[in-house]
Amino acid sequence: MNTQNKSQQIQSPWWRWPIEFLFPDKRFDGQFQNPGNERVFDFDDVMKSENPITMIAEQITYYPENNRRDFFGIFISGLGQKEAEASRRSRRYAETLNTGIANLHNASYLKRNPILSFINRYLDWINAGLDYMGLSGSPVIKNSAALIDYAVEHNLPINFSGDSLGTILLARGINLAKRRYIDAHALFWNFSARRTQEKIWEERSRHLINVFLFGNAYFRWAKGPKYIMVSIAGDIVPEKFGMTPQRAIKQQRDDIKFIIFPPMFPQGSFEAHNMMFTTQLLRQTMIKNHLAVGDFVGLYQKLSQGILELAKPDEIYWPDDMADFTWNPGSLGYLSQL
Repeated sequence: MNTQNKSQQIQSPWWRWPIEFLFPDKRFDGQFQNPGNERVFDFDDVMKSENPITMIAEQITYYPENNRRDFFGIFISGLGQKEAEASRRSRRYAETLNTGIANLHNASYLKRNPILSFINRYLDWINAGLDYMGLSGSPVIKNSAALIDYAVEHNLPINFSGDSLGTILLARGINLAKRRYIDAHALFWNFSARRTQEKIWEERSRHLINVFLFGNAYFRWAKGPKYIMVSIAGDIVPEKFGMTPQRAIKQQRDDIKFIIFPPMFPQGSFEAHNMMFTTQLLRQTMIKNHLAVGDFVGLYQKLSQGILELAKPDEIYWPDDMADFTWNPGSLGYLSQL
């Protein structure tokens, strides 16, 4: 399906037409996409269906070959990935960890043959900074919040995953969902009732909402859901901007679990932020701990018990096509030195 045909699947409000004309990938911002066949689904249409979660599981999720199709996550990618590239990387994510993945697209400002190419390549980075400071909005935020609202109200489990900028948008979506739940169940000036509803939301979400993050880039995560934050030591994004074990201790957030793999790139290398390397380390970690690849429940249990043994970079059989997923091909030279 080409981009023009994909865009016809989306019903955009009129006020988004100018930005979508200037930056075509914005047409898909906050919309669902199956990473396998790259079919796009209008988010509002999905949420109006009889059972949105079932529709996501059966029509929008890409499952690797021979997968049991009993587990999937809704994934929000990092910056600078147009819908086709986001799907390509999500297929790799799904196949490496033998899990189902449905994309909630985080659109890019990148475009073909821009008039001001030297400016175009920086727009995603500028927007990411605004998102981090809460000065910019994204359909991903309100749409992820809507999914959480639906899951909590209908007592349905749901799994989210995010990478880099996607973690910022997801964190803001979770925070929004929590505020909306409290606002819907308690008057603004009834502080006692609001505290009660906050505890109710946290208890419900603890049983229903699971969040698995790569290179987390945000520091304010609502209490309630179960969190696993995965990174490679030396990744400057979580270390400078995100939640770290030290910050979690300071905030008394024992609900957040961390998997931090040993360093494998020189200090300051941005390749440590590339989740395509992290997924390979996670795969080997599951094997090393006698877990089936894709057993995220077992992974969380071992992590909570403090008995998870992490794979080391020199234990990985790195795929021959890793060059297709690196940001700097020179980074592959460090793998041979491990």
